[in-house]
Amino acid sequence: MTNQSVILKITDRAIHMEIEEIIFSTDGYTIAPDNSGRCDLLICEITNENAEQHFNFIEKTMYSGMAGSLFLVSAATEPNILIQALKIGPKGFFQLPLKHDDVRSALLKLRTDGSAGKDGINSTPAKEGTIIYIIGSKGGVGTTTITVNLATELVSSQARNTVALIDMNLLFGDIPIFLDIQSPPFDWAEIARNIARLDSNFLMGTLFKHPSGLNVLPSPTGIFESFASGPDIITKLLALMKTMFDYIVIDGGQDLGEMSKAIMKIADRVVIVTLLNLPCLINVKRLRDAFLRLGYPSDDRVSVIANRVNKKTSNISVEDAERTTKKKITWTVPNDFQNTMDAINMGKT
Repeated sequence: MTNQSVILKITDRAIHMEIEEIIFSTDGYTIAPDNSGRCDLLICEITNENAEQHFNFIEKTMYSGMAGSLFLVSAATEPNILIQALKIGPKGFFQLPLKHDDVRSALLKLRTDGSAGKDGINSTPAKEGTIIYIIGSKGGVGTTTITVNLATELVSSQARNTVALIDMNLLFGDIPIFLDIQSPPFDWAEIARNIARLDSNFLMGTLFKHPSGLNVLPSPTGIFESFASGPDIITKLLALMKTMFDYIVIDGGQDLGEMSKAIMKIADRVVIVTLLNLPCLINVKRLRDAFLRLGYPSDDRVSVIANRVNKKTSNISVEDAERTTKKKITWTVPNDFQNTMDAINMGKT
């Protein structure tokens, strides 16, 4: 196999040497001189001071076909710079300080994609991820708490799962608060606005990598932010994510609109969060009736979690709840409201 040529446009000498070391330790690549003409991969640094100059150079180079693919490295944290970088469509975007394994993995993936057969099929087998969609029987029942803790448990298990966490509560999503994510550079709206360019590299550049290992896609931060959304967008997004992650855990809030229906149609598991009180349990029954009328999700894919259960003080038992909803309560979560609120306020799971 012929090595792919790489040109480095890195002003910082230490970073330049660091990337050279990564490339030299990765099979299938060779570093070409700046003046060697066309390259297979351009790796360019974006700095706060000369961002516009860098972007102009990159756009000119990519438009002219002088570079086959693009990696960007940057220490910039300003949202406008990050968004502009993402819109260029790099195959990899790496924040400084560099994580060598991430860069090496991107190089290996790019080489594999470039050497795919004529049918375009990658030799690396795709994942067959599990989509778990969590909705609340009412507001305030702890849907986000359950969602975040489930995702955290999955990613921290010994199975070394890869987990994506999506906040589909598009109006008042709280996942960044629960995980102490301050000013995430990208959110769900960025995906929706660029759905035509969606691929695994674009998506990984958009997701927030949480220290826990979760890959988080927050909801839009602006309440009146305008962006196109619909069933086709979420279906395309989830179809891609299923090939990339072992689990995709989605906080659906209490939404039952068209996007929610699209998710439920393809979800492997739909989880309803309820409290042991009559209004919530009646809503569980109503949801199950609605699912029956829709024809999806099938009842074997639906689970019910009873949250904040206190057997000593509750007037309604788990058995009573099952009789009311005509559905088995799959899990019960004990009432630990004060500690839960303290954890939320501190951004801990």
